[in-house]
Amino acid sequence: MAALPAASSAPVTPVPARSESPSWLAAIANDVVSEFSSKGLTVDGLSISVLDLRAGGAGLSGSVRGDVSYYPASVIKTFFLAYYEAKKESGALSDTSEIVRAVRDMIRLSSNDATGFVMDAITGTTSGPELTGQEWESWKEKRNAVNRFFEKRGYRDLNANQKTFCEDAYGREQVFRDGGRNRNRMTSDVVARLFAEIARGQMTGQAGTTEMLALLSREVTSDKPLEDGELEDARLSGHGLPAGTRMWSKSGDAYDVHHLVSRIVLPNGADFVLAVFTKGVKTVPDVIPRVYARVAERFSGAPPAPAR
Repeated sequence: MAALPAASSAPVTPVPARSESPSWLAAIANDVVSEFSSKGLTVDGLSISVLDLRAGGAGLSGSVRGDVSYYPASVIKTFFLAYYEAKKESGALSDTSEIVRAVRDMIRLSSNDATGFVMDAITGTTSGPELTGQEWESWKEKRNAVNRFFEKRGYRDLNANQKTFCEDAYGREQVFRDGGRNRNRMTSDVVARLFAEIARGQMTGQAGTTEMLALLSREVTSDKPLEDGELEDARLSGHGLPAGTRMWSKSGDAYDVHHLVSRIVLPNGADFVLAVFTKGVKTVPDVIPRVYARVAERFSGAPPAPAR
């Protein structure tokens, strides 16, 4: 799927705080919790963030529990992608065939092995036995490069300094977790902002934006065979959207969490970011698609926000 041109370059308006959740979005959250409560979904297990990307389109932006931190699972890989593109654009990193292959597999296949290689490449750190003294302090400083990049951009409630593993971390990687206190974390508001900045070309220049959108693009409304397992979450949610919808997304599931964040362009021209984070219903596949369908209904029926 060809990448869509960047959305309006207007500054990103942060989604409202929990106390400012729009009534229509709160109603969707309440309905979905009621529908799936018998399967384990609770009020505390659902967060939704929406950003309207149309020019002047703050009217349908909002969040429900968008400021609550979760373990992000593979959604964190989108932040590694953005940092990789920014570092490459600045001249601080040069592509090799292996880096290009690993970045693709990190996003398209959600490969944890590829993610570990990308983390090594963008931070100058490697896994291995425990370190001590100045060598350990230097390693930790390098590994926090992604965090510093996003902190300078004003991001909060984000920790993006850990590799992802299929089984477990060992050696310095396990020690760096600090008993779980230093695990990756984020809110749905934070990742919604990232997707909005990618779509608007505000994270990198045109080349990096085009690359990111191409890697994040998902075929969601056709019945052709899936390219890989990573696309299944987008496909399940995409089937509940109008025919002709275009979608760029990243999902993540691990332990008891299951998330999907997407930039969505509907046939009527509505262009928005939707991040849905869940906890406690990882094995209930219909929760996230239900939220996607309900939010898309709102954008399908609402007139475009007036241009400035």
